[in-house]
Amino acid sequence: MSKAAFIAGDWGTSNLRLALCDGDGHTLETRKGPGAAAARGRFAEVFDELTQDWRATHGDLPAVLCGMVGSAFGWREAAYLPSPAELAELADALASPRASVHIVPGMRCTNPLGAPDVMRGEETQLLGALNGLAAGLDAGRQLVCLPGTHTKWVSVQGGLVQEFLTVPSGELFALLCDHSVLVRDPAMPVTHRAAEFERGLQAAARHPEIPLTHKLFQARSLRLDQQLAPEGAASWTSGLLIGTDVAGALQLFPELDARAPVYVIGAPHLTAAYSIALTRAGHQARAVDGEAAALAGLSWLHGELARRTAAT
Repeated sequence: MSKAAFIAGDWGTSNLRLALCDGDGHTLETRKGPGAAAARGRFAEVFDELTQDWRATHGDLPAVLCGMVGSAFGWREAAYLPSPAELAELADALASPRASVHIVPGMRCTNPLGAPDVMRGEETQLLGALNGLAAGLDAGRQLVCLPGTHTKWVSVQGGLVQEFLTVPSGELFALLCDHSVLVRDPAMPVTHRAAEFERGLQAAARHPEIPLTHKLFQARSLRLDQQLAPEGAASWTSGLLIGTDVAGALQLFPELDARAPVYVIGAPHLTAAYSIALTRAGHQARAVDGEAAALAGLSWLHGELARRTAAT
């Protein structure tokens, strides 16, 4: 068995994923725990409980953590790194609630709409993708999509994050499914139906000049008119939201070469959905697993910290 070298942690709002890693960034063991919202005020306690046996066996291992653990309500706030900025600069701005624990800062920018925007956690996925997981990402200006509750669209050039935009597409979908009569009755499970998702993409492309709000009621009216099965309304709505999201992003980042791929980093079911939408919009999509990207980014940062320590 390889020797443990550090602990990598992706501590989002809802979930914590910890990995015991060797010096090459390979995972030896994993643990899951409560997200930052549930761990508020007791981050050190949660971390120590989950890693106690690792540290007892391997010593006081260094840890590199990303995500909401560095937010204003996190273990220790890691100030946003202003963009444009090189992703490698993240290593210069780590926050440390204790000597062996390092928290990755988020990033902020003025987005293409002229408004302030922020990300936390996605910057580490971008760093990991750039370091070996996404061939060609470092070649010229590229567009990256990180789908999720708050989807990010990021313009990068080499290792430079120029600007980005947040679209709460995932949150809108959850709100419509759980707190609206438009999509489903409370007893109807949310399942993926490919045909209805495609119909939602088509609805998004139809009358592209018309705002999303003018199309949303179709999720209900199509069901009432028996043109859409109740079981398919959630997938139709997902297609409408994702199709609209993709179309808007492609308009806001017009510098993207039509022949260039869009890199999609995230959970496999989301990268698949966005890849379909991008293909329908005329762009090739290259999917990257989000967990693997986060781990690769954390591993790069650990390596950079080790290099700096060795040089002093």
